[in-house]
Amino acid sequence: MLKPNIKKMTNKKNELPPPPPIFDKDKLLLDVNNKLVEKLTGSKSVKLIDLKNPRRTWISYEYHLDIIYKIGNEPKELTLLPNNFYDNNRYELTFEEQLFKRLLMKQNNLNKEE
Repeated sequence: MLKPNIKKMTNKKNELPPPPPIFDKDKLLLDVNNKLVEKLTGSKSVKLIDLKNPRRTWISYEYHLDIIYKIGNEPKELTLLPNNFYDNNRYELTFEEQLFKRLLMKQNNLNKEE
């Protein structure tokens, strides 16, 4: 079995492209939250609060973000996992679509448990 060369991957970190910029974060938060409200099927809603710390991994087409969300009116903020996303030119869904799909799945699962 092949073992990845961690040292080599770490050294390549500087060669990776920067994560794609999230232009107008406020608009993205508003749009995603509005779509989630439209798709609400129960009493528990998910609200996107923030996107932080974009970073690349050693995989050139993948990047990570810390996605902070809340459930309903609960004060506790949660972090969405998995937190990896794929570049638009390598994946059929845009970042916004990937993000919405994951949050919608979380919202639907919460309402199934009721």
